Amino acid sequence: MVEILDSTLREGEQTPGVTFTVDEKIRIADMLDRFGVDFIEAGHPAVSPDVKEGLKAVARQGLKAKVLAHSRAMISDIDLALECDVEWIGLFISVLDDRLKDHFRKDLCQVCDLVEDAVEYAKDHGLKVRYTPEDTLRSDFESVVRVSRAALEAGADRIGVADTVGAAIPSMIGPFVKDLIDRTGASINVHCHNDLGLALANSLTAFDNGAILIDACVNGLGERAGITDLSELAVALKVHYGVDKYDLEMLPELSSLVEGLSGMKVASNAPIVGRNAFSHNGGLHVSAALLRPSFYEVIPAEAVGRERRFEIDKFSGTDLLESILSRHTLDLDRAQKDRLLCLIKSREKGSFSLEEVLGAARAIKA
Repeated sequence: MVEILDSTLREGEQTPGVTFTVDEKIRIADMLDRFGVDFIEAGHPAVSPDVKEGLKAVARQGLKAKVLAHSRAMISDIDLALECDVEWIGLFISVLDDRLKDHFRKDLCQVCDLVEDAVEYAKDHGLKVRYTPEDTLRSDFESVVRVSRAALEAGADRIGVADTVGAAIPSMIGPFVKDLIDRTGASINVHCHNDLGLALANSLTAFDNGAILIDACVNGLGERAGITDLSELAVALKVHYGVDKYDLEMLPELSSLVEGLSGMKVASNAPIVGRNAFSHNGGLHVSAALLRPSFYEVIPAEAVGRERRFEIDKFSGTDLLESILSRHTLDLDRAQKDRLLCLIKSREKGSFSLEEVLGAARAIKA
């Protein structure tokens, strides 16, 4: 069974311009826990005192979700995580050739030793460990295998595959994950960025090829273009894989909370939680959706806490008009209905509100 790690409190807070207070982090974590995520990545304690306090506060809430700290593969970072009472730690360091040479000034042997020491230290102090070679998909595969084996031999519980710059496509990440599992036997987690708009597709492909956990953020927050969106992921898992352990009806409330606290507005056309996600406009669409919503909805609006909406504008047809008049017990004859429909279609730009339509209907009837 797949697991979801929500990183809104860590990756999400790395969205440019987004910060959360400690109290806000507790509110978000509580709602994520009730939604049912399996892990909450609650911060990197070396970043700042308030990030450390937020991580500690979330870890002490007694949540069902496992709380994970983000950490460089450094003893000093691990010590800070230990002070926060977390159960899990996510260690990372890159093995990308140019990064090792130009940034870290280390060779692969040195990095393997560093990772082994960090994993052993964390395990010796009672932590469960996920190790991720940052920018995994652009790194040399043999280097990833080598450092992953070093981490596993030192006691790491899981290996992360990170598409750090969102450069992967499904046909790349699928074989990579499968081959890494074959070569190491590791339990694989994936963290996919959305720079090419492929985070969800890459995440699901990784799952198809053996990954057991997918990282996500509420409203797809994160560095640059963000990472896999939690609502899209949870609904895709329900629709295509029958995963039924998350409370999908909470998605609008969860999205709204994070939208308000982050200041990052959700696009109207965002899947699942956007204003238009369950809005129908074209006459044929509306006619079919009124008869059976599944004709034009991948999942019923009600299943994800939404209400179905029908836009009233020049694309509207007779079926929508009949539905509106029936629901509001307005009895117009055929000629009056035709006049009303002509009025609606005469507006070149913009929509009609329900109140406008009802007012026009009453005026025509009078």
